[in-house]
Amino acid sequence: MKRAGKKRYENSIERTFEISLEKPARGLKAIKIIVALLIVAVIAGGVVLVSRLYFSGDAKRESAASSTAAEESGDDELLRVVNKTNPLEKSFVPELKEYDGYSVSVLADEQLNKLLADADKSGVNLSVESAYISYEEQARLYNKAFKAKLKNSSLTEVRAQAKTEAITPQAGNSEAQTGLLVTFKTNGKFSGSDASIWLRSNSFKYGFIERYPADKTDETSMNANPKAYRYVGIDNAEMMRSLNKSLNEYVVYINSR
Repeated sequence: MKRAGKKRYENSIERTFEISLEKPARGLKAIKIIVALLIVAVIAGGVVLVSRLYFSGDAKRESAASSTAAEESGDDELLRVVNKTNPLEKSFVPELKEYDGYSVSVLADEQLNKLLADADKSGVNLSVESAYISYEEQARLYNKAFKAKLKNSSLTEVRAQAKTEAITPQAGNSEAQTGLLVTFKTNGKFSGSDASIWLRSNSFKYGFIERYPADKTDETSMNANPKAYRYVGIDNAEMMRSLNKSLNEYVVYINSR
């Protein structure tokens, strides 16, 4: 009896020991599972975060690219040279702003009004003579000038055409169709007037440049016209002034950089 009791006692101790060993094993397994789950959660969270950052960066890049494209597009419009080799289509009509009897491109309207207001504050008599001219109106103006040139001279048609185009371009070849070319006027003769002097000294501050200067006729292929100013934007106007370049020269310069 004593032996049987002793054996049962020993077996009980062994089972208790086995159970005590199994508990840490099960606990360790549970810990491993929890750790594994935590690792998976961290990795998943990281993937989500990286994805958000990536796509957010993508959106920002796309937004910046769109903004840059818009700026470049606007600059292309401001620096568009229009002539016989770079004509505008008959259907081309810019977005216009009506003001005081004339139409001007919305790109130039704000600065043009500032220019006129500041000229007035300076005691300079300055106003707009003409701005936007449609394809059809330019055709009418050219035909009238061409016929007058033929009638009042001994020129051949070819020579009369060349002489006319140096003053009044054919339809599609005039920058007046862009709405960015403005012709000014003042009381009396414009050349040498206070208005002419003020414009040459200040127009670039508002983004305007003298389009057909007397010393740039070879580059522009147009006769000098101190009344004609072209809006190109303030930055471009300041650069053109510092480089002493016409619009034609400046566009070549920009494209070669």
